[in-house]
Amino acid sequence: MHRLDTQLALDDLARMQPRALEERLGNLIRHYARHCSADIAESVILHIEALHLRSDLFSGAEQDCVYRRFVRHWRWLATQQGTQNAMAI
Repeated sequence: MHRLDTQLALDDLARMQPRALEERLGNLIRHYARHCSADIAESVILHIEALHLRSDLFSGAEQDCVYRRFVRHWRWLATQQGTQNAMAI
């Protein structure tokens, strides 16, 4: 995804209500479990980052650390899927 597109998507997601973001995130994670793809993992990352922008949900160093680990895990998954897709071609 292009960097500007990513920022626009993140800005749009950040305007959503936290509950709606959480529901979409849950659906994306379930979708990823069935159809592992880098695109789905990237979308999960955007949703997590949008939730993190809501400072009322993530307050404190411990919660921030959890967020960073969660994002790092999904970035790793996106990279793994991208590598596997490239090898299949």
